[in-house]
Amino acid sequence: MKRRLVAGVMLGAALLLGGCAESPFRKQSDVANRISPQAMMALQESAAVAYAQGNAPGAIGLYTQLVQSAPNDVQAWHRLGNLELLDEHYAQALLAYEHVLQLGGGNAGVWHNVAVIRLREAQAALNQVQAQAPNPADAQLRANSVRAAQALPQVLALLSPQPAASAPAPATSSGDRP
Repeated sequence: MKRRLVAGVMLGAALLLGGCAESPFRKQSDVANRISPQAMMALQESAAVAYAQGNAPGAIGLYTQLVQSAPNDVQAWHRLGNLELLDEHYAQALLAYEHVLQLGGGNAGVWHNVAVIRLREAQAALNQVQAQAPNPADAQLRANSVRAAQALPQVLALLSPQPAASAPAPATSSGDRP
């Protein structure tokens, strides 16, 4: 009797946890099934126009809708990453670029932008050392962190200040700009 109760509880917990672990992409693909091909094309075109015109807030919203509707669209994820990077939303940009890499769309531009983000994150972390290491025993740690933080702007200056525009341009657009 006790074994059945334990087994029942374990089965219930497994089912409950299985429901919690559902992939967000599964939900997104359900959205893709509900959107018509014409609406998808219109969304892609609107997003490409906003991107080409440099309308970052509008383009971010449209590309966010697009990746929710078409989670395997490498170009949409790449452009979303570029836009988030331009707006200095590093965590969101990194997530978008990671999707590009997971989908097999990684190229030199994506890896370049990932490197820029991680260097900026490293700089922020090194700057935090000053606030988090006030003890005299931490003097060497602070000094090393200061030197490293001072060197990072030089490294970042070697990289382009804008994301590399390497996502392929859509057929309706004359070019691709971050």
